[in-house]
Amino acid sequence: MKRIFNIACLLMLLAMAIPARADKPFYDSKSWVVNVAGDPDFLKNVGFESKVNGITSFNVPFSIHGVPPTKAECERLAEEMTQAGIGKKFIDALTGHGHDDSYLKKLALWNANQNDIEFAADHLRGEGADGMETLIADDYEPILRQNYIVLTDVACTTDKNGKKTCVYGYAIFQVMVDKDEAFDIVMNLGTDKYDQLNFPVKFLYANKCLGPDTAEKDIAKHVPGLAVRGVLTRRHPARISIGEDKGIHKGDLVSIYSQRADKKGNLYSKRISRARVCGVWDHEAQINFEAGTRGNRKNGDIVVRTPDSHFRWGLMATYTPHVWGGQVLMDMKTGFTRAGIIHHMLMDLGFSMTDHPDDNFTVVAGDKAGHEYKAPMFANFGIGYGLSKTFVGFFDVMPFFLIQYEAGMMFDNTTFDTDDSNSKSILGSSIRVPIGVRFSFNIGYPLRLALEAGYSPAFGFGDDHKIVKQTCDIMGAKRNSVFVNLGLTF
Repeated sequence: MKRIFNIACLLMLLAMAIPARADKPFYDSKSWVVNVAGDPDFLKNVGFESKVNGITSFNVPFSIHGVPPTKAECERLAEEMTQAGIGKKFIDALTGHGHDDSYLKKLALWNANQNDIEFAADHLRGEGADGMETLIADDYEPILRQNYIVLTDVACTTDKNGKKTCVYGYAIFQVMVDKDEAFDIVMNLGTDKYDQLNFPVKFLYANKCLGPDTAEKDIAKHVPGLAVRGVLTRRHPARISIGEDKGIHKGDLVSIYSQRADKKGNLYSKRISRARVCGVWDHEAQINFEAGTRGNRKNGDIVVRTPDSHFRWGLMATYTPHVWGGQVLMDMKTGFTRAGIIHHMLMDLGFSMTDHPDDNFTVVAGDKAGHEYKAPMFANFGIGYGLSKTFVGFFDVMPFFLIQYEAGMMFDNTTFDTDDSNSKSILGSSIRVPIGVRFSFNIGYPLRLALEAGYSPAFGFGDDHKIVKQTCDIMGAKRNSVFVNLGLTF
């Protein structure tokens, strides 16, 4: 048991030594409808399909070369796009070249909350002017300022075995619209003044990834305007303000942020919790908080979709009486319920030995009589199933079972003859069925300390298994017994 705890403590210290990131993104409260040109298909592939409206039908006559492009190249492209009037084309697509029946107005009304809709409609019909600046700031300006250009490139290589590997480079630009321009756009649609406006293109971010499905988390962090986000609307049960309309799916991970300000007054968002989507409707979703919570959650906190894999690995030290070892865990989330219960498919691969591995034993009967053998060692492979639930926001409980094939090996120590035909090593086969409970305690998402305990009946077969079992009985080593495992999952 001492070996198990020493290994687990070392792994915990290594994990806690990983430095925290210093980046401090700021997310506002609404996932505004944005428009994308250049490569909207790329954004759809990385999970931002709800962000691409399809009204920007024009093509951007620019491309990037290299994966990823350099900052200098991207800044040069931004200047070229500004000079070519690409920003103006974006705003034209929104305003319909200044016509009153613009798509911009429809989006503004869609984004207005229920208390503002009637008020907004009155003023859009020209029935008043009071409060127009507030209306523009709340419902027009965010739309006008969420227009992006996404340029991509891909470089593929093929190794000597014919395996193809592709690396995607992407560069993201934003069309810049200030407050005065936003006011002029809304108040002067259809006038000559609109035609005189110009909108520069600014370079925001560039990076590379091995595939589109790995880019969403990176893009959302560095370009917060593209993050799929909403707010926490209820806590019992927890609900959020984004649903199928924003591309949210059951099983998605979301991060909960509170708004903060640093010593210089700069706003930033601090993550205080993570949660898993367990039910989805058109415009909202229900969530269950995972083991990764710190800080108080309140209605109005920002919710940001945070892509993650439903697959986890684990490393654990294992113990049964007088037998110790280790195993690699594979854990895949396969189902999610509104009650917060998660279904898991489990796999493990393990190796263990007795606490006296150098002991020797001589077989006295059968075709292996007279041969001396080393103490048994065990290798196993298993598949299984579990059901987990998070309690009080920081630890999980998961009842589980596995069905394992185990090979009990005893190596022939009688002769050092180089003729392999003289070897009479023992390979005893058995089926083990570990049944237990895993307790997982959050360290720092996705890292968790995991403790498992339970009972494992074993069913052996064949003459070799009888020899292995007799040897284990002599040593007091138990395979049909209770077990305790301790380690980390990530």
